[in-house]
Amino acid sequence: MAASAIPPRQTGQCRAGPQAPPEESLTCAKPHGTAGFAPMSLQQDLPMRALALVTAFCLSALAPAHADEIPGTQFKTGFWEGAANTNPDGSFSHCDVSVGFSGGATLWMALYSNDTLSVLLSHPDVRFRTGDTFDSWLMLETGLPTRGTSEAWDDAFAGMTLEGIDASISFLTQGTSLRLLGIGIDEAFDVSGITEALGLAKDCHAAQITGTTGGAGAAGTVPKVPDILKPRTGTAGGGLGTRPGGTLGTPAPKPQP
Repeated sequence: MAASAIPPRQTGQCRAGPQAPPEESLTCAKPHGTAGFAPMSLQQDLPMRALALVTAFCLSALAPAHADEIPGTQFKTGFWEGAANTNPDGSFSHCDVSVGFSGGATLWMALYSNDTLSVLLSHPDVRFRTGDTFDSWLMLETGLPTRGTSEAWDDAFAGMTLEGIDASISFLTQGTSLRLLGIGIDEAFDVSGITEALGLAKDCHAAQITGTTGGAGAAGTVPKVPDILKPRTGTAGGGLGTRPGGTLGTPAPKPQP
């Protein structure tokens, strides 16, 4: 079972401590090494567990806003593609990268200017109510899982936001089978090529933050992967398939605080 869709346009960034307005009581989790993330305090305390878990996320009540792609920043590797995007005021917002799957699902990730990384999923058979939250687990087939609160950004996309781009990339590139359990999309997604994809997204992000020209375009394009490595999804026991051709959608971000 698999899928390809259009990711949401992100609204809001993780804001921690005094930078957050009074009405936002949640804080973003901070990375703790490369094996997992150290829990941060929320309105409710999470029980201590044997595994190193993460309460990595940030919520926002802001409505989705339009984001404009920055010309010349597009990049691609295999079936992954992305670009840099601006806020409505023209300032840099994020570099995103996404991939579609057979069956209609989409995995969308974005690296933001405030050092956060969002991981969102959509599935044609699952619909959300904007703003709903879910106790969820983000995991790969190796390494420790990450526990956090996912949020529905619109009726199609929901996911988790992690604080610390470098540590988040280290976590997400531990394996090639990704799951985000707890939001109603209980499938394993084949994320072969995620290391190269996030590498290009990080280059894109660094270029925008430092003001260097060329953005991700300067990094070039990684050669297309063989068909046998096409993204796929499935449940335990099989049901894998390859992604058909098609253009991925461009999510819009939540505006900068």
